Amino acid sequence: MIPETQEPAASPENPLQARMAAAIAETREALLGHRLYDRLRTVEDLTRFMEHHVFAVWDFMSLLKALQARLTCLTVPWRPVGDGEVRRLVNEIVLGEESDRLPGGGVASHFELYLRAMTEAGADTGRIQRFVGLLAEGRSVEAALDQADVPMAVRGFVGHTFGVIDGGSAHEIAAAFTYGREDLIPQMFTQLVHGLERQFPQRVATLRYYLDRHIELDGDQHGAMGLRMVQLLCGESPERQQEAIRAAVAALHARLKLWDAIADSLGNAA
Repeated sequence: MIPETQEPAASPENPLQARMAAAIAETREALLGHRLYDRLRTVEDLTRFMEHHVFAVWDFMSLLKALQARLTCLTVPWRPVGDGEVRRLVNEIVLGEESDRLPGGGVASHFELYLRAMTEAGADTGRIQRFVGLLAEGRSVEAALDQADVPMAVRGFVGHTFGVIDGGSAHEIAAAFTYGREDLIPQMFTQLVHGLERQFPQRVATLRYYLDRHIELDGDQHGAMGLRMVQLLCGESPERQQEAIRAAVAALHARLKLWDAIADSLGNAA
């Protein structure tokens, strides 16, 4: 059973958020009520999902670091770059995503936490580890995806993300990140958390923590930060606002195609 969802509230004083909410509503609803969630019935279903989804966890970090590179100074000698509030917003999100504190002590990125969850659940981390290793050797993202034999649906999703990173302006990257990832994740992950521990006892404790942590951070903090960042980067420019809307819609469509492909790869029928 999929719990009822709610659309993110748009402030009446923020016309961009109202326009964005209207533009993404249909695709967002399709994602939140996707048949994929009902198809995660066995441990094998769950691990297959994770073996695909881990690439979205990885390229989420790439999207975030692309924002940080655009909106802050990451070179030496240092110089002030852009708007101070925007810098703080993106740096605070990076802090939580790249170096979050773990419940048993220590610090790790959410990508590394997800790899731990995969191992605990019995998912195969070989493909993603091979992919990251190829990147460390200097391969391009496209070449690493090919040489690691990554599924075509995943290649399409990652390819879309890097198309935004390579060709988008800062406000477009921020919109794809915020509306395609941060704003969507709390409600989307609520679907996955529902019933996991009851179905897969002793196999999903780390995954449950990862999902709960995303719900907590993105729902309470990062989502609002992302919305504010998009607003600041677009300002009053109609052109930037329309570009941001297009980027958000495209990001959600890319996620929907990935979810369709993963659902289709599972052996059971909804």
